[in-house]
Amino acid sequence: MRRLLSLGIFLMLLAGWACTEEEDATVVVATEEVVFVSGEKIRVLGRLITNQPISASDHGFQLSTSEDFSSPILVSLGIKEGPGRFIGETAGLAINQRYFVRAFASVDGVELVGETIEIQTLSPVIESYEPTFAKAGEEIIIQGRNLPDGTRVFFGNQEATVLQNLFESRLRVRIPEAAGEPLVKVRVQIQDQVLEFGQAFEYQSGKYTLLGQFPEGQRIYGNVFFDNQSGFFVGLGTRRLDAGYYQGFQRLDPQSGTWTPVSFPAESRVGAFATSNYLGGGVIEIDREVFDFKRDFWRIDGSTFTQLPNLPTNSLNSLAFELNGELFLAGGEGVGTRTVWRYSPNAQSWATQSPAPIDISNSLAWFTKGNKAYFIASDSAIWEYTPASDSWRILTFYPGSLGNGYGMAQVVGDKVYIGLYRRVEQVWELDFNTLAWKAKNFIPGLPQSINAGYFTFEGQIYILRAPEESIAGILPMELYRFDPNGI
Repeated sequence: MRRLLSLGIFLMLLAGWACTEEEDATVVVATEEVVFVSGEKIRVLGRLITNQPISASDHGFQLSTSEDFSSPILVSLGIKEGPGRFIGETAGLAINQRYFVRAFASVDGVELVGETIEIQTLSPVIESYEPTFAKAGEEIIIQGRNLPDGTRVFFGNQEATVLQNLFESRLRVRIPEAAGEPLVKVRVQIQDQVLEFGQAFEYQSGKYTLLGQFPEGQRIYGNVFFDNQSGFFVGLGTRRLDAGYYQGFQRLDPQSGTWTPVSFPAESRVGAFATSNYLGGGVIEIDREVFDFKRDFWRIDGSTFTQLPNLPTNSLNSLAFELNGELFLAGGEGVGTRTVWRYSPNAQSWATQSPAPIDISNSLAWFTKGNKAYFIASDSAIWEYTPASDSWRILTFYPGSLGNGYGMAQVVGDKVYIGLYRRVEQVWELDFNTLAWKAKNFIPGLPQSINAGYFTFEGQIYILRAPEESIAGILPMELYRFDPNGI
């Protein structure tokens, strides 16, 4: 419409000029249209109309929040030679603000202005962001509208770095360091307006605290570990590079952090099994790949060991777990990689169960929950074993790397933490209610480490890590405390 008005004025002038060349020249400044408006930027089109050569010492646009143009914002385009269109742009305007805009030109010391157009800058809008779960230092993308340069982004109270602003609608943002909480609100600040996403952002969490070392700087391999009301026990096995068998156990009090030696009333061995209440099996290697299988079987009461009747089978690198007051012994050499035995303590009797659908040994990560046992197989399938029906089924699949086996699995409430396989430094969290997975932070320390033991106390996981046997140097086993939700 404004273009038609300008054209009409122009044609009328031409008609007037055509009637007489002796009339005085006429100069008109027209504010044609606003061609672009955003939250803080506008672009305006104007025209200088005349029937003769002309030189304007300045031209451009005036903007003001008042219709009388008091204290206007001046968009100066400088000298203009001759009539014609011109376009101007300005930024830094207030969001969601009414403005008045008009074209102007200074000709022969006289300021000419065009008609006034009223505009409204737009309000910013945030629409979405992704990902909603990531680590500090990674990037998220925020989608929205009317997000001008200078837009700020906060994760909680931590300001993020806006790396790129594309077309005022797409922000590329680097995630700042966390300030102690894994869940934070993402806020976008545009001038004095703050917008907040409804969905909280979740930092990849998991805090590891180095608590100390295994006593005497020892490194042992092929050991057993278990925990009960008396503490966390680690022992038996062999010292590094065939330096002899490790005799007895060390018991950790997790509250005081102190280690205490505990004697074991039988020969040390490698590849034994242990639970909170039972220990047995294993071998003494009398020559390379020549084993003396130990069938002695022990009841554990705190730090006391009471011998029970011998095992019905050899057992090397088997898995043992307790469910419903009974002991289950599965896999390994001697037992058979798919054989499962059940021990009933009241009758002190053993019976075989139906064969497992997978090969089992102590190289598998496993856990118990809700009177069922779970095993992470070599193809990443998590198998669920139900003793009541003596049945197996696949529950889900593990998303992480299995490395070279010997991973950890621990239950904390409705979450299961699986990982730290050999040559793998990451842990994954499985929500048992939804079967959804979340990655946790990497464990510090030597990457070429293996798990010598782990247990859970008061919602936190304690992990004893040993450098691989081939790693030379004075490198003791280190004890870490893992807070799954720590930052």
